[in-house]
Amino acid sequence: MMPVTAVHRSRGWFGVRRRAGVVPALQRLVDDDRGAELSAEKPARGGEGVLDYDSVIETQGVQIPFVPRIITPKIERPMRNNRYEGGEVASLRRLLKPGDRVLELGAGVGLCSTIAAQNPDVDRVVAIEANPDMIPLIQETYRLNDVCEQAELRNGVATVRSGAEIPFYIRQDFWGSSMEAESRPFARVEQVPALAIDDLLAEVRPTVLVCDIEGGELGLFDDADLSSVRNAILELHPKVYGRAGSARIVAALARKGLYLSPENKPDSSVQIFERRPPPQPIRTRSALKTGSDRWYGDEPRTLITTCMKDEGPFILEWVAWHKALGITDLVVFTNDCSDGTDLILNRLQQIGVLTHLPNPAVVAGQTVFQPIALAYTQLMPIFSDVDFVISMDVDEFVNIRAGDGRLTDLFDAAGPFDALSIFELNHGCNGQVKFEPGLMRDQFPGHSTETPGKWRAHRGAKTITRISSKLVKLRNHRPDMDAGANPVWLDGSAQPFDEFQSDSSLNGADARGRYNLVVLDHYALRSMESYFMKMLRGDVVVAGKRVSLRYWRLRNKSEARTSTPNPALVAAANAFHETHFAGDPELMALHDQSCRWHSEQIERISEQQEIKDRRDWIMENAWT
Repeated sequence: MMPVTAVHRSRGWFGVRRRAGVVPALQRLVDDDRGAELSAEKPARGGEGVLDYDSVIETQGVQIPFVPRIITPKIERPMRNNRYEGGEVASLRRLLKPGDRVLELGAGVGLCSTIAAQNPDVDRVVAIEANPDMIPLIQETYRLNDVCEQAELRNGVATVRSGAEIPFYIRQDFWGSSMEAESRPFARVEQVPALAIDDLLAEVRPTVLVCDIEGGELGLFDDADLSSVRNAILELHPKVYGRAGSARIVAALARKGLYLSPENKPDSSVQIFERRPPPQPIRTRSALKTGSDRWYGDEPRTLITTCMKDEGPFILEWVAWHKALGITDLVVFTNDCSDGTDLILNRLQQIGVLTHLPNPAVVAGQTVFQPIALAYTQLMPIFSDVDFVISMDVDEFVNIRAGDGRLTDLFDAAGPFDALSIFELNHGCNGQVKFEPGLMRDQFPGHSTETPGKWRAHRGAKTITRISSKLVKLRNHRPDMDAGANPVWLDGSAQPFDEFQSDSSLNGADARGRYNLVVLDHYALRSMESYFMKMLRGDVVVAGKRVSLRYWRLRNKSEARTSTPNPALVAAANAFHETHFAGDPELMALHDQSCRWHSEQIERISEQQEIKDRRDWIMENAWT
């Protein structure tokens, strides 16, 4: 075994004084792997310790000592193929500029900090690593690449405030070690110094921030002074804190002028943030009238416009949910209802919950119900009073993952926008054959995955649009906007979203990575029996169009359950129902009558040959 000298500074490893000689953490690692011993008898020269290893891996121009206990096969292969942390490395090299100061939180094996230190134009590199087992290996990486004088390494955990040492949970795979104990088993616990993020930022004044700390980033930057940072490269960990946690981090950085780069891959956990001037001031009508400090105003008005036909059993849940969400105005157009939908809506109008109108397409003798209804909406007086508008259907539920799940939480998290497109997750029948009155969110929790493969990633969207001179035409999935006015168009993760603006024919796009802030839960099928009713009812958008077997196959997805309703909004929706609906005997009687009508109609059609054929096909080909 070839002895290699590991040099450390006279102050000890990263400010923690140690006797010159063997580094205990690395001795444990080498002993565990090969039964080798670091020689304590060999005197260290000038603060040097002896580190034994067999070989060096060169990856992306950086030499890293190969210690198998750390460099396990899972990362050895990508290292040797120059793919380990490939995205971070390429981004860092591209972003670095003369005079930069780099602060890395979570140094890993020292790859990124070494690359930064190799750049002769970079003024300073400071790397923080919590795992004490990694410190000797990183220092040896610095020595092998001759950057010991350029890179500073400190052992500790970046925290909101400094204090006593805090527990750090060491796991077999070093990249799984973290400050939390619950996600997976750990080998042991080490007490490590707590380094206040404010102190680090004040000392280093970084222009480039690199962060991969296994979930420790959540809340770390909420109150931090990031005014010196031009670019940040962050690995997000939604498996630790959920999509809502990712959204919180994106929103916190946006408040500090750091926005997601348009070059990001939507489905990547590594996201680049870049400092940009704040968008041209975007303010709603309410904000302009009241002089509110919030871009959307203190009490923003948001309108849903929709078309319905024979949706009686499902109306009250949908209305209560979106009223609790913060929808202030609802305009519902109906035509040719048989199940009492129009009567329920009339009663809701009488008690001041919504506006119900016959679809103007009927009067005009037309059959394109939804396009004409949307055009009519833009002519209504209410359209001149509201701040935002969204066209959506009664089987679609906006599910906001930020805060308490209200629209204002979304507006705060996303920042100013002219249009924000929300991508759907299709909820399948969840194995339910029978129509049963009840809540959609309880009966059909399973849905399509948020992380599909490339060929299944195209999803439909609905768009919240700020009403302004930039809006040209209201459409069902997305508006037409004046391109010359440079509208700010975001997706459901508050990332820039240009696809709809550049191609007016699109109603959907690759949805991967676009669910962090808000999801459109789409209960397109409900039960199998409700699907049959929908099939016979026909399309609410265009007369004569019927849902097909392909419609079922594409939407009967129940493999995931990541889109759970925000508990705060569930409580608010239940409270709205109790306050406005449950105590109205006339309304509840109309609801019950509509449910009975659906049950009776299902019984009546169950023996029709077309229904039998479809049922047999579904059970044989597309039930699960």
